[in-house]
Amino acid sequence: MTSAIERLAELVIGSVESVAPGEIRIQLELEAPHTTALNTGTPSSFPRLNSYVVIPNEAGATVAYVHWIGIERSPYPKRAGLKDFGLIDLPFPLRKMWVAPVGTLRSRRDSASGTVKYELSRGVSAFPSVGDQVLIPTPEQIDAIVGGKDSEKRVRIGASPLAADAAIKVDPDKLFGRHLAVLGNTGSGKSCSVAGLIRWSLEASKREIGGENPTPNARFIILDPNGEYSKAFNDLGGQTRVFRVPPVADDVRPLDVPAWLWSGHEWTAVAHAQPGAQRPLLMQGLRELKGGIFMVCQERPSFEDTLDRM
Repeated sequence: MTSAIERLAELVIGSVESVAPGEIRIQLELEAPHTTALNTGTPSSFPRLNSYVVIPNEAGATVAYVHWIGIERSPYPKRAGLKDFGLIDLPFPLRKMWVAPVGTLRSRRDSASGTVKYELSRGVSAFPSVGDQVLIPTPEQIDAIVGGKDSEKRVRIGASPLAADAAIKVDPDKLFGRHLAVLGNTGSGKSCSVAGLIRWSLEASKREIGGENPTPNARFIILDPNGEYSKAFNDLGGQTRVFRVPPVADDVRPLDVPAWLWSGHEWTAVAHAQPGAQRPLLMQGLRELKGGIFMVCQERPSFEDTLDRM
């Protein structure tokens, strides 16, 4: 039977070498995993960039993600039982990691189930010290790190391959209640992710409402200059309305928006106005429109009309 202390010792992979507000440097143990870690109970890739480690301290455990891995030439590590290092102290290759702290992991015991639950809070209340042990997080800790709090685990948006395929869940009220950016290279799945966020949020709302025909009180407006979402929600029936900029076909609704809806820079981006002549003219027109100044454009007479008048 493995005790709690022995179980904790099996998770140690290194020690803190230096501490800074935005970076913690770690020296890995000689016995630390090289490619796959088995000491957490489930096989996981370690060490890997963007993977997580925990550093226990008096505030709980500092959670950090790996952003640099390398080998540095260092003095041979002094270990208990190893006294004879030879006549010449040659440099010894040691693996090291640089990690960035992201939050504090705290544990609490659930009174109902009697199990230990973990909760991640943003920010570091107590930084580790030099020499503190660094551990690989257990699957339960990983789930708390990437999955959010219990109150926020409402909509599943994916899984983390670097965290033992732990489910990533978010709270749609907090997700859409603030600015959000989906970034990535071309072809990485940004458009699919945005469409998935909308679909998964609607499905979660319908499950929470229940009933035969649940209708969530939600509105999503997508500005789609490239036409990527025109058919992404066709299966939703009449709940989807598509508008296009004139000229449009008879069966398509024209896009008609008030001038005050966007700023001048946003109108420039939507209209693809060029900086030479189109953008200044568009900005002047918007200023005059908002100021209540309306210009009457008269048709320029043709060359034949000018000759007749002469």
